Amino acid sequence: MKLLLLALLIIFTVPFPARSGIQIPNRKDCSLIKKKQHYDYYDRQEAHDFGRKIQYLIAKKNIRGLYKHVLIDELINGPRRAFIKNKSFDEIFPKEWINNVINTEIDCDSMGWRGFMISHGLIWFDRMENGKWTIKSINGVNQEQFNNKNLIGWKTDKGIIPPNCFPTFGYFKTPKVDLFTEKFDIKNKRGFQDSPGEYIGKTIPLGYAINSKLSKNNVYSVANNLDECFKSDSENGFVKKKERMHDLVVVDNIVYQKNNRKAIENHNRYKSHYEVLTKIALSQCNRFAKQLSKCKEAYLVRIGYQSGGTIGWLGSYNIYGIFEEKDKNYLVPLKVFKNKNQAINQITLPY
Repeated sequence: MKLLLLALLIIFTVPFPARSGIQIPNRKDCSLIKKKQHYDYYDRQEAHDFGRKIQYLIAKKNIRGLYKHVLIDELINGPRRAFIKNKSFDEIFPKEWINNVINTEIDCDSMGWRGFMISHGLIWFDRMENGKWTIKSINGVNQEQFNNKNLIGWKTDKGIIPPNCFPTFGYFKTPKVDLFTEKFDIKNKRGFQDSPGEYIGKTIPLGYAINSKLSKNNVYSVANNLDECFKSDSENGFVKKKERMHDLVVVDNIVYQKNNRKAIENHNRYKSHYEVLTKIALSQCNRFAKQLSKCKEAYLVRIGYQSGGTIGWLGSYNIYGIFEEKDKNYLVPLKVFKNKNQAINQITLPY
């Protein structure tokens, strides 16, 4: 027993040896911190030790252990599990990135509600509701990229679809979602938000709109008529009964609304903007909305906006399809994903 305790003491007090002379900083005694712990959902020492566990696996270049022992689900941002299967550690993690992560001293306290970070956000980790710890994001490493340099907006015979035409179901859309689930007696609200294509054209008539209770100029819609998109203004899928005023600006393949205010930037990052990531096979599009007529075109789209606050970018990865009914084309949301990795796992990539 004494030998076991001695071994554990050595593990937690002596820096782990890493390659190229790199050493993990010594373990902190988080009980010595006197300041009040503002977020009480975690144990300080547990948090610190978990961060050092991540560092140890990286120092050992143990990519399999990293994904098996300290990652529970897919990363919010970072390489997918499927992507790293046949990759070596060095193919994913740059040398400078490794050095920065290993040399960082792990804090005992979180960065507010965001969780815990290593090396200025190269890694984010946190404690889940079930009590288990997991890595949330791995930033700044090599991961799969979409071959979308030539996909500059979603082009139609009327022009590029405006960002504000896309119906969304993300942050701050509760009034919109509630109206439709109550109107059409949809019990599975989460199912409707994640897979709206299963409901539109079946439970909810294609093109159906509900007048907003908050403003007489707003109409709530979950599938927008493309002709109306090029005529009327809208925001985040809330169609407004007024003539469209905003031109489009493309920056790094992202389609923005023009910023009409005098500012340094001529694109408005605080309004809806989107990037077309990849084309979706028509067979998949039809499978996501079997009740609708044949899908004419479909894409995976990254769409959202900057909040202007500490939350940062608010958005999601959505699959949209164009469907025709009675000589009208509708832009229909089919699937909604919180992050890119979840989206990629559900589609067949063209590469």
